[in-house]
Amino acid sequence: MPMKMLRTFFLRLRNLFSKNKLDRELHDELAAHLEMHTADNLRAGMSPEEARRQALLSLGGLEQTKESVRDQRGFPFLETLLQDTRFALRMLRKSPAFTATAVLTLALGIGATTAVFSIVDAVLLHGTPYQKPAQLVEISARSPQGEADSVSAPDFHDWQAQTQIFEGFAAFQSMKFSVLTGAGEPDEVWTSQVSTNIFHLLGVNAIIGRNFAPNETQAVVLSHAYWRSRFAADPKIIGNTITLDGKPYTVIGIAPVNLEFPDPHTQAWLPLAISAADENDREERQLRVIARLKAGVTLKQAQAAMDLTAGRLALQYPKTNSGWTASVESYKRREISSPLHSTVLALLGAVVFVLLIVCSNVTNMLLARGITRQGEMAIRAALGAGRLRLIRQLVVEAILLAGAASVIGLALASSGVAMIANLLPKYSLIETQALRHISMNLPVLGFAVFLSLLTGIAVSLLPALRISRLNLDESLKQRGRTSGSSTRRSQVQRALIVVEVALALVLLVGAGLLIQSFQSLEAVPTGFRPDHLLTVRVPLVNYKYEQGPQSAAFYRTVLERIQAIPGVQSAAMVNNLPMTGFDTTTDFPAPPNSPAGSNSPVFVATRSVSPGYFHAMGIPLKDGRDFTQADNQEGAPCVRIVNESMARRYWPKADPVGKQVPGACRNDATALIVGLVADYKQFSVDSPPEPEVYLPYGQLPFASFMITFVIRTDSNPMEVATSVRHAVSEIDSDQPVIQVRSMENVVLESLWRQRVSASMLGIFAAIALVLSAVGIYGVFSYSVSQRTHEIGIRTALGATREDILRMVVGEGLLLTMIGLGAGILVALWLTRLLATLLYGVSPKDPLTFAALSLLLTAVALLASYIPARRATRVDPMVALRYE
Repeated sequence: MPMKMLRTFFLRLRNLFSKNKLDRELHDELAAHLEMHTADNLRAGMSPEEARRQALLSLGGLEQTKESVRDQRGFPFLETLLQDTRFALRMLRKSPAFTATAVLTLALGIGATTAVFSIVDAVLLHGTPYQKPAQLVEISARSPQGEADSVSAPDFHDWQAQTQIFEGFAAFQSMKFSVLTGAGEPDEVWTSQVSTNIFHLLGVNAIIGRNFAPNETQAVVLSHAYWRSRFAADPKIIGNTITLDGKPYTVIGIAPVNLEFPDPHTQAWLPLAISAADENDREERQLRVIARLKAGVTLKQAQAAMDLTAGRLALQYPKTNSGWTASVESYKRREISSPLHSTVLALLGAVVFVLLIVCSNVTNMLLARGITRQGEMAIRAALGAGRLRLIRQLVVEAILLAGAASVIGLALASSGVAMIANLLPKYSLIETQALRHISMNLPVLGFAVFLSLLTGIAVSLLPALRISRLNLDESLKQRGRTSGSSTRRSQVQRALIVVEVALALVLLVGAGLLIQSFQSLEAVPTGFRPDHLLTVRVPLVNYKYEQGPQSAAFYRTVLERIQAIPGVQSAAMVNNLPMTGFDTTTDFPAPPNSPAGSNSPVFVATRSVSPGYFHAMGIPLKDGRDFTQADNQEGAPCVRIVNESMARRYWPKADPVGKQVPGACRNDATALIVGLVADYKQFSVDSPPEPEVYLPYGQLPFASFMITFVIRTDSNPMEVATSVRHAVSEIDSDQPVIQVRSMENVVLESLWRQRVSASMLGIFAAIALVLSAVGIYGVFSYSVSQRTHEIGIRTALGATREDILRMVVGEGLLLTMIGLGAGILVALWLTRLLATLLYGVSPKDPLTFAALSLLLTAVALLASYIPARRATRVDPMVALRYE
């Protein structure tokens, strides 16, 4: 039976493409049958006319028979759909102004929605390239106290040998900073050492090149993003050798685009190297372990198996493994921060409003156009077209409009995606990594196609239902007349105008509040002077400089060279630059009034700085002194500087300078507080200052990848950037010099979420304002053209131009006021929600509401005033004569 249906399907499909030939054959066959029946009737004694008439009756009519045969041999629905499409194209070509306006309006909505969906796809729907990710688990060691920890190399090997419930194990280490040399300017690369079977375990293959081979050591797989940014996506890099941390590695493959293992920042993967000492040291726990469950194995079964294995190892190695267990959990990639989710959801809600305004606008246009086509529809209905056929005709026209709009919309969306990329921080944070995946990929293109189809149906359904519900007699009688449209249809059009105005006001208010909030945040004092301040990150080449005197000597020499550059007023260094999202915390004795007692240490934010840091940053010294070069030495007396928040927390009613803090230094030595500095914004301009302790870098020197130089200059700070690079290169040509930017840019980039939200919502609000004006103008322009006879009568009866103007503009003002009232109510509720999604937004700002309401009212009045002016020029004699 299925074979017979399939054969019938292909036979009908073949008939569809040989329609003319089959029609000719059908015509010849029916003509032959007609002649045979006519001949039989003639032999029966009928006259020639009667014989032919009876023959036609016996065949059921030639055309009717042909239609019946055509229905049986082809796809009637598809054929009539093609007819509707051809007719729709002719009708749209006959109305170029309407077609262009509708296509451009739909393109704005489809383009904006597609651009935002690309963000949603990258942030919320961005999947992993792993095969069967539900089978992947991460196994960690747990201490006797129940704290999660890494795994030692011997334990990892024993787990592999003694546990049979997994398809395979792989080990990896968290990211570390490496230095790339020998390929242009030195650069930092975030690398992760992994087992050579890691890609096979994840079910991931290199898009170019290959994965690691077993026991391979000097090979590297690059991330897709780093391959594009550093090597310009050159496929010839495969097989070439690059130098990482002074060692040669052969580039063997490029990872898939969305591979973010084990962290979003990973730029390269190296084979895991475990020293001979670590291979036998069960106390050195430095590995993270991932495994794949066998088919049908549950997480509970895997945990039970690992409990048995951990128990055996605890008995076998009681000194190192007693009390230690293994924890099995589903492996999940790092989730993007909830603030980013909130931003994306807010943008998604805003673009839905834009799309609703677009749909309202085009629906109004189709309703107005449908009134002029009542005669056409009446004739089609009189010739036998059913209501469903009329509806389908109008829906097909709208889908064609949406299809054409989707092409323009995709171009607009592509430009929007590029604009969003330009708004992102140049030196991305972890929370912005997902946004780097924004692209016009296949899912986004598929969404655009689906959206255009859905939009076409949505905007055409109401006009099609109303136009197809016609009274045939009345429509034929009124064909060609221009009297007023039906009251119900006018009410629908005016209701859509109210909706447009309400939605536009909501977007305007949301955008206005966000822009106002963003401007306020830009004006918030940071507590330091960002002007004329250059920041340069110099991550120390840790394979060449060890912690201690080497790193201290390197940075001291770099500072001396930078301070000697013409135009530099002062320079200093800090291990974590403010406003970059990085910080360091250390144990610090609890304040004397702590409820937990003075013996319970607390974590306090700390920064290692060089002498002159506060002067270079423009942070006021409130009391005491700055660090000196004598303090900035190993073995120097332990001294610290605190900020005002720290002083209020520890010494609320006393001067902290001169205080002794036992246990605040290495080996529990006592620290002397020598200075007090003003509070400043460490993390963002809208977060309060945190208690912080500063220590001289030279007392505890370390090879840090976050060391940044802050350089105050006489003029534009970027003018000395090249000299700073040369100063570092002269000391060590392999030393990377990265993230060269002004402090003003650092502060601005810390507000990237607010900037993106304000920019996008501002664009959406501008689109909504323009579309609302176009919608109001279109409705009233059409209304005036349909009320020409009425206006002529009013004028003939004595109505002045001012009366006509007041009548049309007054109606526009009334609809605008109703829309504003509804919009204010919705905006009040939504801005409260916006305040929770995007911090820094004040939902109560009557001036913003009033100003934007007046703006929208002015635009609406202007849009209705233009057709009202045309109405005042109606000649009553011409109007009445035409009627």
